[in-house]
Amino acid sequence: MYVTDVNDKKAVCVTKSGNRIHWLLTSEIGTPNFELRYIEIPPGGRSSDGSHPHEHEVFVVKGQGIIRGPSGETRLTPGTAVFVPGNEVHQWVNTRTNAPFGFICVVPKGAEAESKPPC
Repeated sequence: MYVTDVNDKKAVCVTKSGNRIHWLLTSEIGTPNFELRYIEIPPGGRSSDGSHPHEHEVFVVKGQGIIRGPSGETRLTPGTAVFVPGNEVHQWVNTRTNAPFGFICVVPKGAEAESKPPC
């Protein structure tokens, strides 16, 4: 068993746009198939617009935002779950100017190793 939380400063990367990626459960601690992250986008922030060969499973836990994709924009609030298939263009946007937008994101093991600490 392995237990951690989002306050572990060694497991956080900050992107160029100021988004915080907390790597919580990773292959480094023995996860065989998936890696679990908590991502927080600052007020008014957004992720890059692009696609990846791997899927994402996301669960919104804080704030409000939208996901932009091939079929337009979808509003996201706490309790919303999102599946993004591999190779689908998408972008996460915090629609609030006064609060962060936070979500749990699961990706296949090793899928985004380039964004892991050390950043």
